[in-house]
Amino acid sequence: MIQRNLYDISFSTEWGRQMRFISGPRQVGKTTLARKKLEDENSLPLYYLWDLRDVRQRYKKNELFFTEDGFALKSSQKPWVCFDEIHKMPKWKNILKGVFDETSDRYQFIITGSAKLNILKHAGDSLAGRYFTFHLLPLTLHEIRSTVPDRSPIHKSASSFIETAINGVPAPQDGLLQLLQFSGFPEPFLHQSHPFHNKWARDYLETVIREDIGSLTRIVDREYIYDLYNLLPEMTGSPLSQSSLASHLQISPTTVKNYLRRLEDFYLAFSIRPYSKNIKRSLLKAGKYYLYDWSRINDKGACFENYIACELKARLMLWGDATGDDFQLFYIRNKQKQETDFLVLRNEMPWFLVEVKLTDGPIARHHTETRHALGDIPFIQVCLEPDILSMQKRDMYRISANRLLG
Repeated sequence: MIQRNLYDISFSTEWGRQMRFISGPRQVGKTTLARKKLEDENSLPLYYLWDLRDVRQRYKKNELFFTEDGFALKSSQKPWVCFDEIHKMPKWKNILKGVFDETSDRYQFIITGSAKLNILKHAGDSLAGRYFTFHLLPLTLHEIRSTVPDRSPIHKSASSFIETAINGVPAPQDGLLQLLQFSGFPEPFLHQSHPFHNKWARDYLETVIREDIGSLTRIVDREYIYDLYNLLPEMTGSPLSQSSLASHLQISPTTVKNYLRRLEDFYLAFSIRPYSKNIKRSLLKAGKYYLYDWSRINDKGACFENYIACELKARLMLWGDATGDDFQLFYIRNKQKQETDFLVLRNEMPWFLVEVKLTDGPIARHHTETRHALGDIPFIQVCLEPDILSMQKRDMYRISANRLLG
């Protein structure tokens, strides 16, 4: 089993008695993560899938039904309980509120589910102060290195993150290429089969759009969602024109904007905005969209850039979950329309820059100028080519992806 970096962070005693909400895309491993924690704590009988009628019937007979199984464990410590897919119950937040208030002195709770859990908890949040949210995204290169001890995901500075990569042992290049081919979703990655991956990818998209977007939103004609999503692989890494998409799909720009937001809500895609010192202003400018399943992108360069975007997003969420700091991802576009692929902010302050290349080469001058304008923050040019490690100028590095991310 692949050890997920989120495991130790999300289940740390530092978070006290609060429920642990595990949020992320479908089939990314949330249930597996929760069940492993229960297994490690000898609490596996306390896993409850609310899709099952038996679980719902037990709740109707006794709101604290899980305590019957909990007492049978005869554990000297607080047992862990997992409620999976509980958001499908009417008034699920009230259920959790009542259960938590009655038993949080005797039990610890893990709440997992699809992307709907992440959306619904924002509306009329009656659970305030009773939970912490953690984010599980597709597999990263470091996570598939099962033989390598886990590095601390917490870095006091960007230079510390880079130094750790420089001084570490690179991940095998084969693992990186397998991620690019089969995605970071555990099932297709572990199968390593092109037919399995192709069928999985097709069924996955249909399931998310039909079951998740279809059941929660008021979108009737979901074919437009399919069409919009299938256009995104060709546009990865480029600023997206909503008016152009609207013309192509023959729907209004407002509808396109709403559909793009739904793709983000349900973890099919995410956007990165151009950086402006006035963050609110940057949100009005054209964003770039990336897919959580980068393996759908045929262009090798765009696929690699999308993969790096997902790796960075996963790390920033992990660091944020671990520290409580606010990490954000932007891109840079200057007045001459020259771009730097990614800018990482920590607590709204520029932290480091990343440029993505398939092969190694000299760092372009405009990256140096951008770095200087942002306060001489570190710059990394990451490439797919292995065995690359050099410093072009002070705090400006050229590094292979398998070293930087491994």
